[in-house]
Amino acid sequence: MLDRLMRRMDRHIFNTQHFHGFMSSAELGIRGWALIFNFTPSNPRTVEKYGGLWSPAERLNGFRHHENWLQNLLMSASLGGFREPPLNLL
Repeated sequence: MLDRLMRRMDRHIFNTQHFHGFMSSAELGIRGWALIFNFTPSNPRTVEKYGGLWSPAERLNGFRHHENWLQNLLMSASLGGFREPPLNLL
């Protein structure tokens, strides 16, 4: 499984000329690729295998916010107003 993910990431890195440019732009490119990979729908056989959950993010959460994968990405990336981590009372 990990080989399949790394093969896709390697293809993306190759297509973007192996981080040609600034390190900050390379980091944003990889983060964007990972977000899209986690929220785009899987193939129908995989959806059937996991009980109708379309994407890796849905399988992790166990539900979907919206039928459109892009809406799910936007809702998950918005943090829902969350700005600071909770206080550690220990």
